Amino acid sequence: MALIRQALGLTEAFASWPAPLLDRLLPMSRLGRHPRGALVHSEAEAEPEILTVVSGHLMVSRVNIDGSRASISVLGPGLVIGIPRGMNPDDEALYDYRANDDAVVVHVPARIVFQTLDSEAFLWKTMAHMLLKQHRQMLTTVVDQLAGNLRRRLAATIDRLAQIYGVDSRQMSLRLRLSQDDLAAMLQVSRGALNREIRMFEEQGLIRAEYGTLIVLDLPSLRKLAGSVEELGQDEEQA
Repeated sequence: MALIRQALGLTEAFASWPAPLLDRLLPMSRLGRHPRGALVHSEAEAEPEILTVVSGHLMVSRVNIDGSRASISVLGPGLVIGIPRGMNPDDEALYDYRANDDAVVVHVPARIVFQTLDSEAFLWKTMAHMLLKQHRQMLTTVVDQLAGNLRRRLAATIDRLAQIYGVDSRQMSLRLRLSQDDLAAMLQVSRGALNREIRMFEEQGLIRAEYGTLIVLDLPSLRKLAGSVEELGQDEEQA
């Protein structure tokens, strides 16, 4: 219980909650330890939950009508996930979350969180601020992954993942645990198109690709490439 309380209290969403209100969440909360690749939560199969990432990273995927999944983004420690779903449980947009590496996550039933929010309306201000901030970050992520040519989009996505993993540009290298299938899905391109760009990045000494891993060798150059001005609609053939 102590670890759950500490983890919730360190997040932007719950940091302003008075201790007695935070304590209301604890009896129904649980701490999940999820090995890499494990399903942490699926909105298509379970009651709404509010997830707080304590350590590790989660891959969020959109669940399609046919049951297939499309990777969207990686989420890191400190994020609170699931508020929008809890507010609108009948929304047709469904997502699931898998451990991208070994992850520790606090699971809280959404109904308990919303019962507490509704009983203490002043708590909604901080929650709304957090939601707007996360929405802006997600919008930036989508723009980075989909706007411009593939080279710029790949560089921008690697740069963003480096920020999520908490690495600054002074480090000599960075190891990102991310499959090329997931990366291709995030960028909405074929594996062939992605592999061509990765090989080019390798030839330039920017990254090195290993099984299930990208090793970033020159983050400053990738950031420069991600910020370069490119006309939209110039993507290379992605078949």
